[in-house]
Amino acid sequence: MIRAEKILAILYISLFYSCGYYSFKGSIPSHINSVVISPLINETSEYIIADLLNEKFLKLILLENIIDIVSFEEADSKLDISITKLTDKPNVYSFSDSNDYEIVDEWKIQMNVKIVWYDLINNEIIIEKNITEWSTYSLGKDIGNDNIDNDLDGLIDSLDDDEYGIPREGAMRITIEKISKRIINELTSTW
Repeated sequence: MIRAEKILAILYISLFYSCGYYSFKGSIPSHINSVVISPLINETSEYIIADLLNEKFLKLILLENIIDIVSFEEADSKLDISITKLTDKPNVYSFSDSNDYEIVDEWKIQMNVKIVWYDLINNEIIIEKNITEWSTYSLGKDIGNDNIDNDLDGLIDSLDDDEYGIPREGAMRITIEKISKRIINELTSTW
């Protein structure tokens, strides 16, 4: 009886450790241990978004601890990120009771980013991908009180910890966080 329990414990421990190791190590090529992140390129007229995206992305990649960030001379790989487009478009309309025209009730901010991850050892591209994310906002209302699911995560206003602030800036912050998470997901789901 004791022997069976020991065997089960050993199997459980080996399964736990081997799966944990596999799920992390299997996500990045084995010869890639470091990355240099090039300065972000901003092709939009919204000058501040490059700084905001850079700050959020670096914070998340350091928090996730998936790869060492080093100088170019020490790097096994290089990551280029370009913000190619930022748009604000009407998303939800309603009719005015007193006039025959539509009113924009909700706006959608959308960001397009291109990422290219280079393997500097094998001199090849690991990933080249365009990523698009968005969020919504209503003018004149704090996004924490606008009764809109700004990031489409199923939570509204005070139930969602990332819904706060001035409408457009809050929506941009949410979009930047979603883009940052998608980039990290792309890096870790390659292999």
